[in-house]
Amino acid sequence: MKLKRCEYGHYYDPSKYSSCPHCEVRDKQETTMALYDEAPQENAAWEQQAQQAGGYAPGQEDDPPTMASYAKDSAVTQPPVGYLICLRGAARGQDFRLHAQRNTIGRSNAMDVCIKGDLGISRETNAVLSYNPRARSFHLIPGEGKSIVYVSGQEVMTPVQLKGGEIIEIGDTSLVFLPVCGPGFDWEDEGEA
Repeated sequence: MKLKRCEYGHYYDPSKYSSCPHCEVRDKQETTMALYDEAPQENAAWEQQAQQAGGYAPGQEDDPPTMASYAKDSAVTQPPVGYLICLRGAARGQDFRLHAQRNTIGRSNAMDVCIKGDLGISRETNAVLSYNPRARSFHLIPGEGKSIVYVSGQEVMTPVQLKGGEIIEIGDTSLVFLPVCGPGFDWEDEGEA
């Protein structure tokens, strides 16, 4: 079996699928989710299959992305640490689920928060919204994109701490930030299900 690699780095069997099934699933989702939320044994089978096809070897640049600590030990989707909800722009009314660690924001399907339809937002990493589970804090960091990112009307030049309720503006899009986790709650407090 010869695996094919899509433009976003996913491997799939072209004899079974006409296009990348991973990208199709991601395009259909209303909210963002981790790309690799499968059980560890399924990832191992995928890696072995891809390695036999000559398209992947552990340690290569295109191996699966690093997962937040919440997803390492379970086959369930990472619990949300917060949400971005679009108030104005092409994605008005859409919510974007945030996970622990770094959430990239841009137009590309490869972004954790993929905002389609706003050409004022760079494809790749216009900004990063991070949640640090140790400090239980959120920060917005400007990315490499050309568009300026604003928080509550102020240009973001360095990391800005977010508490909740801030309005984030990129291009023609306005998003409100709503945290789930923070000083009073973190999923680690709840232990294992």
